[in-house]
Amino acid sequence: MRQLCPKSCPSAKEPFSGFRKYDYRAGEKFVIEPGEVNHIVFVMSGTLWLDSEECSHFEVKQGSLFFCYNCGHYAIEAKEDLQMIVAYFARPGAACDIASLLQFAKSQDDFQYNFEAVPINEQLGEMLLLLKRFMDDDVPCAHMHESMIELLFVIFRFYYDVEVLANLFFNLFDHAVSFRTMVEGNRVKARNLNHLAELCGYDINTFNVVFRRHYPGYTPGVWMQIQRKDEILADLIESDAPIYHISKKYGFSSSSHLGEYCKKYLGDTPTKVRAKYRKKRY
Repeated sequence: MRQLCPKSCPSAKEPFSGFRKYDYRAGEKFVIEPGEVNHIVFVMSGTLWLDSEECSHFEVKQGSLFFCYNCGHYAIEAKEDLQMIVAYFARPGAACDIASLLQFAKSQDDFQYNFEAVPINEQLGEMLLLLKRFMDDDVPCAHMHESMIELLFVIFRFYYDVEVLANLFFNLFDHAVSFRTMVEGNRVKARNLNHLAELCGYDINTFNVVFRRHYPGYTPGVWMQIQRKDEILADLIESDAPIYHISKKYGFSSSSHLGEYCKKYLGDTPTKVRAKYRKKRY
């Protein structure tokens, strides 16, 4: 019997970033519309035709990948029976990853962007086969999906040339990346406020100033605590961790500080919230 995440756990919800698998017969079509997330399409088998603002009837064969920027419209047609794994994410890796690619592109006088497909190398291929096994086995865990997205960009960083990556992700740094997209994409990974600022590529003082412009009425610390309501509730219900351990985990100065938070956002003290929800469950 599989051990699934309980419904109260944030990982039981739709992941912030992850992967989907698609199978199409020759002649069938698939469209990636503009939206909040970017996509990378990995062609596992078959061949497709791609049409977008950047290319027309562009052929992509098995063993290749291409990037779909979230502001673009991408129409895919299966030239033959086709299997794809499609990654989706708001922001790839850490802010410094994109900054380094931008710096490289600016340093090259002859750098010119061209839409292209990139070969799936050995290391990435091994990761995708493991990922496909997880999806074939119907592993529905958001932790798995989000961790594999992080691993994907580690593989890009260490096993692909910077020239290739700068061209592949050019649209990300050629357009203004939303501050909100960075914050909300990195919040789940952030251990605390300083770590969130670092993931977004800011020192803490600058981050606080910019944050207040984009989130009027909130300080970064208060906003983070509000966003963590579901995670705190899950820890209270699903674990037997002492209250002071939970308060420390989420950056509260004391158990009483966590108690004030729970009264405000969960309706009662941590102990009573834990007892009330467990009583409902049993």
